[in-house]
Amino acid sequence: MTELEHLAERVRDAIPLTRHLAFRFTGFDGATLTLTAPLAPNHNDKGTFFAGSQVALLTLAGWACTTLLAEALVAETVDIEGPVDVVAVEGNQNYRLPLNDDLTVLATVTDDDRRRFRERLARRGKATLTVRARALNPAGDTVCEFEGLYLARLGG
Repeated sequence: MTELEHLAERVRDAIPLTRHLAFRFTGFDGATLTLTAPLAPNHNDKGTFFAGSQVALLTLAGWACTTLLAEALVAETVDIEGPVDVVAVEGNQNYRLPLNDDLTVLATVTDDDRRRFRERLARRGKATLTVRARALNPAGDTVCEFEGLYLARLGG
């Protein structure tokens, strides 16, 4: 099982709602997490992707990105131990287009934000991180934009 598959299982075990979203984490390059989800279990009464599912998936992608960055710091640093606890502090989204197909989410952290997050987390044992995410249709058009603030704490 890959690190992303293991993280998805942790999420599904801890948050029952996520079992119904049928999401997959499909990539993480240290700055951007990619998540996909099908339309079928996430549609609304109009046959388009339900806005509630979109915001749940965007929030989840930001949480996962923050978690992976914090866990990487723990794994790389000899004098930092223990579990990482991440919570969403705030989030805002803007819906741009209806989505009649499957969804891809790209959750991204800037280099400066990532550096500052790692420094503060290592020094203070807690830090906030701003994650920007876009939900895309298969043509690559942005259907929803999201910005979330997450708090990570070491020692869970």
